[in-house]
Amino acid sequence: MNKQLTIGKVPYTPEEAGYESLYIDRLNDFIIRMIDDKIVQGGSYHLMRGGKLFANNAIGSLDYREPEKPLLPDSIRPIASITKNFTAVAIFQLAEKGYININDPVAQHLNEFDTPLHKKITVYNLLTHTSGLLPDGGAFETPYENDWVNHLDKFESNWIKAMLTQPPHCKPNTQWAYSSLGFCFLGEIIKKISGINAEDFILENIVKPLGMNDTFYDLPKEYFNRVCVSTEWEIPQTKEEEKEEKGWSLLPNAGWGLYSTLGDLNKFSQMMFNNGSLNGTRIIGRKSVENIIHHHLDRVEFPNYCWGADEIHDCGLGFEVMNRKPFNQMTVGTFGHEGSGVCWSYVDPKEGFIASVFLPYYKGEFNIIPIHRTKYVIWSGLI
Repeated sequence: MNKQLTIGKVPYTPEEAGYESLYIDRLNDFIIRMIDDKIVQGGSYHLMRGGKLFANNAIGSLDYREPEKPLLPDSIRPIASITKNFTAVAIFQLAEKGYININDPVAQHLNEFDTPLHKKITVYNLLTHTSGLLPDGGAFETPYENDWVNHLDKFESNWIKAMLTQPPHCKPNTQWAYSSLGFCFLGEIIKKISGINAEDFILENIVKPLGMNDTFYDLPKEYFNRVCVSTEWEIPQTKEEEKEEKGWSLLPNAGWGLYSTLGDLNKFSQMMFNNGSLNGTRIIGRKSVENIIHHHLDRVEFPNYCWGADEIHDCGLGFEVMNRKPFNQMTVGTFGHEGSGVCWSYVDPKEGFIASVFLPYYKGEFNIIPIHRTKYVIWSGLI
């Protein structure tokens, strides 16, 4: 397994940005230990404080099929659920133009929700995972899998109706239960209002204006050799190959689906940190950003039992927002999202700190260690 360290060019030293260099060394050592222990295939990170980029490094292998090929600072990775952040911003762009209200019943935009079981579900519920719709597979231990993904074969006539034929997990506004399906419905709302697919809307109104030139839904074939691949299902496909999987091709890619680089993710995070604009380009307004990154579920009425938890979940609107003193050093108010695989991008407004990280699991096997311990190491270096 490749353990080569590739150091990307940065305009500032860690100390010039208010960060202690010692912790860059510790972070590199920790990633190498995880490679040795076969926890991750590699790790790359992009760190900025006070608008000063001071670390842009990568260690490990780009592709499990060619373990000596190095992971690079500008390697591309599927960012999975970080895509939800982009969908949330897209919904607020439509709200700022008067097309939608966050408290609208979903039935106002999607007729299939106009039933006794679903008419109380709102756009707000979809954004906060409190709709009561089926959560993602694995969120709850059951003797038989009850995952909405298993119903893809019912999509031939109406995928929305097919998904709503499944019994809800619970009543709306009673639990936090992580549901990427809810973001598929948000993607369909974007399509209904804008007249174009949610993917195209996000690319045209967020990705391109921010200059995120290495961010795609349909990855061009000439970029395939830059993609970090840790398991078979991450091997990039052409648009034609993906369409052969009928069910998935009908779903809006609003809860997952984007490919990106750490540098591009940093542009999105900078935009959010700057109250909705970057380099003179306004994406959303300051009040929308404040609403998105406000912690919305701080009451006991919204328990979280997913993946064995028993707590109030840290949740904004389509974003994770730290509301308690976290155990991983991140400041209360830090916001962003994780993506399976694993990747994450967070903004710590109080510290003026932005961190984006790729940690591809070894052979794609889930392990909680890289998620939390890496955050602990990174945040510890703030001076």
